Amino acid sequence: MTTTINAVGTDWDAIRMPRYLGLAAAEHLGDALGSVIVEPGERRMYVLVPPGTAGQWAVPDTHALGEDCYLPLPPASRSEPPGPYWLTPAYRWKLTDPDDLRSALTAASQPPL
Repeated sequence: MTTTINAVGTDWDAIRMPRYLGLAAAEHLGDALGSVIVEPGERRMYVLVPPGTAGQWAVPDTHALGEDCYLPLPPASRSEPPGPYWLTPAYRWKLTDPDDLRSALTAASQPPL
């Protein structure tokens, strides 16, 4: 099975971030974390969020992908490298709430007390 390239902005938008930041945010999100794609060669990950989020997104160290963007979608069964893979099981397809993601990213970027 191969990775397919899909248009972003119709069924979902994506928030790209460095993998270290995304993994820290994922810990803060817990079960609220939706579908996530990891691109290991680039050391980044994408959190899938509702369509329209990209137009209102402004969080440091992240980049929103919406209309006119494309993203590699790994096969549903791919949960490890090589190539892009799902951090969360593909069968659990759900979108992360943008406000929850913003809060988790803010918490993840704060130095520990």
